Parts: sequence; structure tokens; C-alpha cells
Amino acid sequence: MRVRKWPAVVLAIAAVVSAAGPAAAQPAWRLAQIPPTAVTSFLQDVAALDAGNAWAVGTEAFDPAQESTTGVPLMLRWNGKTWSRTSLPVTQERVVFQRVAASSAKDVWVKGSPLYPNGSAVLLWRYDGVTWTEVPYPPGATPSNLSIRDLSVVDGHAWLVGHRGNAPVFHEWNGSTWLEHQPPTECVAGGSFPNFCFANTVKAFAPDDVWAAGNGWWNGFMGPVLFHWNGTAWRTVDIGLNQQQLTIQSLDGLSSKDIWAVGDSGGMGSGNVVVRGDGTTWQTVDGLQTPSTPAVAVGSNGVPWVVARIPLPTFRSHGPAGWAMAMAPVPAGASGVEYAAITGVPGTNRMIAVGYAGVQGTNPLRSQAVIAEYARR
Repeated sequence: MRVRKWPAVVLAIAAVVSAAGPAAAQPAWRLAQIPPTAVTSFLQDVAALDAGNAWAVGTEAFDPAQESTTGVPLMLRWNGKTWSRTSLPVTQERVVFQRVAASSAKDVWVKGSPLYPNGSAVLLWRYDGVTWTEVPYPPGATPSNLSIRDLSVVDGHAWLVGHRGNAPVFHEWNGSTWLEHQPPTECVAGGSFPNFCFANTVKAFAPDDVWAAGNGWWNGFMGPVLFHWNGTAWRTVDIGLNQQQLTIQSLDGLSSKDIWAVGDSGGMGSGNVVVRGDGTTWQTVDGLQTPSTPAVAVGSNGVPWVVARIPLPTFRSHGPAGWAMAMAPVPAGASGVEYAAITGVPGTNRMIAVGYAGVQGTNPLRSQAVIAEYARR
């Protein structure tokens, strides 16, 4: 896998945040104290179980000028008070950790890929509370056109979603083996018209209640798509949006009765979309006004927080008065910051976001892993 190059333009713009000072009534987002990490380091995902268990994953000691020989996986664990390094899975090659999910402290999953040269392969490990064990994943063991984008875990079942070519992929670990479920009929190519469906994100509430989202394009339709698994089959869900070049990037909720999904144009324009639903009816939520929405998380109080990258790195929350904005915290002396993922901590008022900050004065631009936390006053 080719590790993405650091977006110097975004980081340069983000530097304005550190000089701008707090906005009026800005919520209490702050930088968390984390163990030192070796430059270049970055965090790509975070998962929280409760007030005493959270994991953040990524990579450190990566040199973009020597990508074939540098980079090691990075994992940090939170015990409710501090972040510290924790045990890592045994790997046979240099890997980057990309996704983490957990249903209990004895059921934690990490998805990774080799750093170089076979970055399209998919690697998976499971933690039982004592040791990490690699879970064989035949569909992704070798480089291919399979792209796994997200991971969710519930009640011993793990879900992977992505796409293979033009078709979405829905893989389920049922406790002993992998099952590949058929995509909805709209996503299956028919006749001379090439159908396209892509799944970017997944949230499992129960083994028979799983939601995924991305975008689709078939005869008569083009736009953001939700998918639902009822334990028997996947179906597409009409959210009332058509003929729009938008894709859902992230979704979250406390249950199927209150789901938030956010998306954007995938870098092809300035549009965005926010959808809220109760599992049956859906409504768009206007006013977000940002063309880059990589992540959303719903707090234990039901308030959604969206990571927004442009024009400035911010966190946006939605309440009765509409959208509120909080500047993303930037480390002192950093050239800017970018957050990749966010999660709520069940049973608390805390939110956690992870990403990286630019190391000022480095060329090519290097980065340092960062974690931001929010707790309502």
C-alpha cells in the first residue's frame, strides 16, 4: 500500500487555527497527552468501548523518501485516564494499521495492509483480552482489485465492506469462517449498462442489523446510497437523493432508530450531504458547509460530531439550534493538523478524534500522531 502523501496545502491552511484563538463558546476540545511517537507517525482510526477502554491505530517511523524500508505499526490504548503503548500483533512484514473495532475488551479487531510493495492485501488480527491472533482472510490475502474500506464488530461477528471492481463487497466473520454475501440487485451489472456500487463505511448494531453506505450508479439512479442487512439479505435504502455526485463517507448511531450519515463529493467538487434516519424514514440536514467530511460519530447523548477538513480543520456538532463549530486543536509549533476518525465513548460525555499534525520546517513534510478529546463541561 502506498501511504498517502501529506496534504501540505491543507496543513498550511490549518496553521491559521493555532493563531486564531478559541471561538466564542467553543466546546472543550483539547489535545490529549500521548506517548512520544517516531516521525513520521499518524493515527487513522479509533474505537472506544466504555469509560476505561479505547484503542487508536496507525503507523510510525515512516519516511516517505524511503517507503520500501521504513514504517512500523502503531497502537495506543486508553484506560480511562491515560494513553499508552500496548501489545501489538506479531506481523511477518511491515504493515500499516488502518481500522480498529471492538465489541468487548475480549473481542478487538484490527485491519491492516502491508506497507510495501503489496499494499492492496488485507490483513486482520483479533485480540481476546490476552493475545493477538491473525485471522486468515482468503479474499484479501494477496494483492487484487479488492478494496476493503471499513470494519465493524458486534456480538462476535465482524463485518468488512468495500468494493471489488464495480461491485460492493460485504464480508461477515460468523465466529468461525468468512461469508461473502450477495450485493443488492441494483448493484449487480445487467445487460449493457455497467452498474457501480461502492461501500465506504459500515456500522453493525446486531448480527441481523447492519448498515453500510457509499454511492451507486445504475439505470435511473446516481448518488449516495445506504445499504441494510436484515440477517438474510442486503438491500439498498432510498434516502431521497438522486442525480447527485456525492458519496457517503461515514455513518454512526446509537441504534437503527437514530442514524447519521455524512458524505461529500469525494474530491470531485464542493458538495456535501448529511442524512439522518430512524431506519425507515430519512431526511437531509442542511447547513454543514464543508466539502470534506471523512468521519462522523454520535455521542452517548445522541449528538453527532462531524470531522470537517476544509476550509479549516474543525469539529461540527448538531443540536436544536443547528450546527455548531469548534476549531480542531493544533499542537504548539505544528504546521497544521488533520483528523481522520472520531468516536464517542459509550456511557460518558467524551469524544475522541485521531489524526496527525505537520512537523514544521520539514521537507518533505513529516507528521506526528495526535489525539484530541472532548468532554462537555
